[in-house]
Amino acid sequence: MKRFALLLCTASLMACATEPSGEFTTDMSVPAVPPAFETAPVISSDDAADDPAILYNSANPAASIILGTNKRGGLYTYDLDGEVTQYLEVGNLNNVDVRQGVTLGDWSGDFVSATNRSDNSVSVFEARDGIVTFLGGFPVIRDEPYGHCAGVIDGQIYAIVTHKGGEVDLYRVENMAKGAASGTHLQTVKMASQLEGCVFDEANATLFIGEEEAGISRFALTTDIDGSPRIGAEQRVDVIGSGSGIAMDVEGLSVYLAESTSGYLIASSQGNNTYAVYNRETDAFLGRFRIGDSADGAIDGAQETDGLDVIAKPLPGFPKGVLIVQDGFNKPDGENQNFKIIDWVQIEKALGL
Repeated sequence: MKRFALLLCTASLMACATEPSGEFTTDMSVPAVPPAFETAPVISSDDAADDPAILYNSANPAASIILGTNKRGGLYTYDLDGEVTQYLEVGNLNNVDVRQGVTLGDWSGDFVSATNRSDNSVSVFEARDGIVTFLGGFPVIRDEPYGHCAGVIDGQIYAIVTHKGGEVDLYRVENMAKGAASGTHLQTVKMASQLEGCVFDEANATLFIGEEEAGISRFALTTDIDGSPRIGAEQRVDVIGSGSGIAMDVEGLSVYLAESTSGYLIASSQGNNTYAVYNRETDAFLGRFRIGDSADGAIDGAQETDGLDVIAKPLPGFPKGVLIVQDGFNKPDGENQNFKIIDWVQIEKALGL
């Protein structure tokens, strides 16, 4: 898709969003930010695109790539013009996550993982020089793996899988050899209702989890007697129906890593087509925004977002990074779903961060 240099709509914020035709109504009382560019749509129709991530190229930021799942078939990679560079048809992938520059035994590189509902596994990939390669996967202990996030603690790779039944399963990744990727289940924590979005905040020893119809929780990451992490005490960050205005379903979660421990937690509030921002350290609610159309109307906004990802590192034209969100109602009407990319500077301006 074409890339656009766009400015935040100022004179008429309320005119910058398009109402979706879906289940939820957009909260028009919050400020709108425009997308800077968008990806090509996924190949599958209906509700197919789900969760994005970004692989940052520190040597050449312009060569960074965007990942996006098609929960009806596989994993996309896109360049920073939003064009498809790869499509790996490895199964019905739901959530994807990335941890870069890690080592596991004889393997080192950029780690990519995703929940795969085709074979009830965590699919494992490596990324080198902008090319993503499927290595295999390891089975999970219960059917229909749903949400997913990866973390690196004390040099070891861990994976969380969340489920519609409220289970949070913690795995240690054991092997990255092609065709022999493996993982070991370490712990299960049970929450009350359906889960999806999650994100590790390793620097703050925290795991954030979205409970779709209840709110957002943080869990302390503690250490077991053998040195493995354990999911510890739960603390609510926000609840549905609170003064913040988040509405069910709570879906994607990501952390904007401003400094080693400071920054923001971002959540998609699917029930009113908005995005909530919190202080990463204190959980203080800082505001909500929506994603409206571009100033020239060439790119539509985003509604009913499932997954999202955010990066604080500079990219060409985006000195403070970007937010990437799944768009549940890509336009023109009838076009398949895709992912929208938003300049973080515009979000800062909209919320006065």
